[in-house]
Amino acid sequence: MKKAGTEKKKVRRSAGGSLQSGVNDTPPRKQSAEKDVYLSFAEKVRDHKGLESRWAVLQETRVEYFRGKDFVGFLKNHPEIRDILETDKNLEAEDIANTLLKKNLIVRCDRVVKTLRPGKKKLSTWPAHLEIFP
Repeated sequence: MKKAGTEKKKVRRSAGGSLQSGVNDTPPRKQSAEKDVYLSFAEKVRDHKGLESRWAVLQETRVEYFRGKDFVGFLKNHPEIRDILETDKNLEAEDIANTLLKKNLIVRCDRVVKTLRPGKKKLSTWPAHLEIFP
């Protein structure tokens, strides 16, 4: 025999996370005439084999990252990638990176361990653990 208060209700959640059935609180996004060129630029850069990237742990999550100086060199060596930016293709690499940071397409990080291990002469080029830069 079950008590009345011990039964669990099964609740189906929508993709938006609201508990209302069939009602979505967020309005549909406006389909702008132009696609965000920086989003397509970021996707193209991420998929390109010319920019070396590695995997690390950031806040208990595995993330793919690249070094900033490698990004600058990549943009110098592959000018055809800048053509995606259309009107902003003549910007400096630093300005492009700052725009990507503002749009939250990339996140600036720093290594967690900033001290040398015993017996080593320099820090690792590709750290395994990262933290968000303050």
